[in-house]
Amino acid sequence: MRLHGLDLNLLISLDALLQTRGVTSAAALLHVTQPTMSGSLARLREHFGDPLLMPAGRALKLSPLGQTLRTPVRDALQQVERAVALRPTFDPASDRRHFVLCASHMTLTVLGVPLTARLHRSAPGVTLEWMEAAPDHIGERLSRGDIDLAFLGEQFVRSEHPHQLVIHDNYVCIAWTGNRKVGKRLTQATYLGLGHVGTRYGPQGIPGGEQHAINALQLPRRVEVVCASPVMLGALVAGTDRLATLGAKLADRQAKELPLRVLPPPWPLPPLRIQMQWSRHREGDAALDWFRKTVTDVARQTGCIADQSLLP
Repeated sequence: MRLHGLDLNLLISLDALLQTRGVTSAAALLHVTQPTMSGSLARLREHFGDPLLMPAGRALKLSPLGQTLRTPVRDALQQVERAVALRPTFDPASDRRHFVLCASHMTLTVLGVPLTARLHRSAPGVTLEWMEAAPDHIGERLSRGDIDLAFLGEQFVRSEHPHQLVIHDNYVCIAWTGNRKVGKRLTQATYLGLGHVGTRYGPQGIPGGEQHAINALQLPRRVEVVCASPVMLGALVAGTDRLATLGAKLADRQAKELPLRVLPPPWPLPPLRIQMQWSRHREGDAALDWFRKTVTDVARQTGCIADQSLLP
């Protein structure tokens, strides 16, 4: 089928090229050969009278027209995908559905584990794929339909997609029980004087949520050890004089397994708030609507949000 002289089958190739900015990566995304994708790009260039992708050193960049087309082409395909996949109802007891989720290890531990157990009992046809959080690419992955839901800190929420609060927690500090430099309470001088274990995400080293909370107070924390997951903070603090700052729910879990003390921070820190986000193009998907409600129910029942007024 053609529209204004363009073979509509080429729209899928155009979207892949504009999203990945590369012939090889677009071919891999669509599971076609590189020559096939190169041929599609040549036909698209002829139709638009524009290169769409231009050399930029060893990589390619979008032409001005390519940049302009990127969002509307993605939106159009998302609408088509939604229309094709749309079902008016979803029965978790009998229907099948696979959900791809993006979450940090902390979210997976405090919310994902009880959610997975709930689904095992109530929705035998539902399967889950938990992927590691990559906050710098969340918007693109949601827009491309690579993931169904993303769980991310409030500071990483993308404004173009709807979201809902699912974890509201307080930050606390942990110290090894053998740390003699920490008294009955954690003082400001001790917090600033000792070394810390912190978190960063992805190859770009994006600071973890606790660092954002500390930065809000402009505290000069001395981070001596960095890891990629708050789940590892307790193990890296134990046996040392270092401190770590993390959500209270995760800290309590780690203190049950490791020789750790959980202490209030010497300053009131902004709360830890994790949002559940989904593509705006998926509104009305009965299965995803049901799944989001299930996540909210589990968040309520497990105390991930103690203040019920924060939930819809």
